[in-house]
Amino acid sequence: MTSFRVAYLVSHPIQYQVPLLRCLAAHPEVDLTVYYLDDAGAKQYRDPEFGVAIQWDLPLLDGYAWRVLPNRSPIPRADHFLRYLQPSVIGALRHERYDAVIVHGYAHATEWFAFLGAWLSRTPLLLRGESTLLGRRRWVRVAKRLVLGPALRRMQGMLAIGALNREFYRAYGVPESRIFFVPYAVDNERFMAEADRLAPERPALRRQLGWPDDLAVVLYSGKLIPKKRPMDLVDACARLAENCPVRLVLMGDGPLRGEVEAEARRRGLEHLFVTGFVNQTEVPRYYAAADVLALPSGYEPWGLALNEGMCFSLPVVASDAVGAAPDLVRNGENGFVYPAGDTQALADALSRVLASPERRLQMGARSREIVSAYSYDADVRGILDALHSVTTQRRAANHPAASSPFERTRSAR
Repeated sequence: MTSFRVAYLVSHPIQYQVPLLRCLAAHPEVDLTVYYLDDAGAKQYRDPEFGVAIQWDLPLLDGYAWRVLPNRSPIPRADHFLRYLQPSVIGALRHERYDAVIVHGYAHATEWFAFLGAWLSRTPLLLRGESTLLGRRRWVRVAKRLVLGPALRRMQGMLAIGALNREFYRAYGVPESRIFFVPYAVDNERFMAEADRLAPERPALRRQLGWPDDLAVVLYSGKLIPKKRPMDLVDACARLAENCPVRLVLMGDGPLRGEVEAEARRRGLEHLFVTGFVNQTEVPRYYAAADVLALPSGYEPWGLALNEGMCFSLPVVASDAVGAAPDLVRNGENGFVYPAGDTQALADALSRVLASPERRLQMGARSREIVSAYSYDADVRGILDALHSVTTQRRAANHPAASSPFERTRSAR
């Protein structure tokens, strides 16, 4: 069986991506080496948006080969382009001669060093990122077209996480033949197993959490930061509570926590609960006990909380600024999409979901059906499709006389 030696460059061990790396490393066709820019996430670190020190309670560094590149940057700011300055990736790619390199994102200098290393070593380059055309200022779009567009068109493949990400690549001139579907996913197998295990315990679980049986629970999962607009949920649930009392549970923490709690008191929203930071093994309890998941973000490239909640058969309500909405939310089937910032529309959508327990269960079942297609198995299939495609292109380019006219035409594009 053909074996592809693949390098995968990503910023740090991410709890959502590590299981995919394990699946990829376990596949008989793939010999995988992961290059990290940082090992934050695998050890305790302080997240400035959560405002607390975090140590994930699931292992993140076993099951695959990895190494951390030495960082030469003097700039500690996480949002700075020069936060990661690791030119050694160029030498690694030139020395190892991988069959392909997958780079996640382009926000730091090191990703661009990896692009250069791939081009210098003539290693097929695949990009996986979260970019969409949502919410970008005009000058940013112009700058990207001047700098990013030519780089994207030189790459052999794009690993699209969803419909809006695919649309982004098309807008920058990438032909459809170079775009492969590698959907953004969470560990469906783990979450669905937890959902099945906890389902019989739901009444007891709600009592343990202090959630009254007679109140529908609207759950939010994420950081309490401005771009995620948690205050919109306070407003919407306060409107709902005028006719149908609900409990709003904000699973997370962040700088807006005090404002959110103060606004809830001002609006008379009696049943508000902010959990604070919740670790990975504890997250399932909240999903299993909730009735609907809401994601009101003003800008969200994807929104993996939707994937998680749907694994627990929750209906979902998301703003139209959530990148996952076109893929995961089917209006009237498993939830609703509403205009970001329109809290009355958010309240109406939640009301429609919560109006009928029977319909809520039907919508939740549909959620689980939909998210089943957004899995690590689908990711591995998409990556293998990309690897086979770029290998065919490479062989055709190296041996044009032996390739078919179709292959020569495709490799020239």
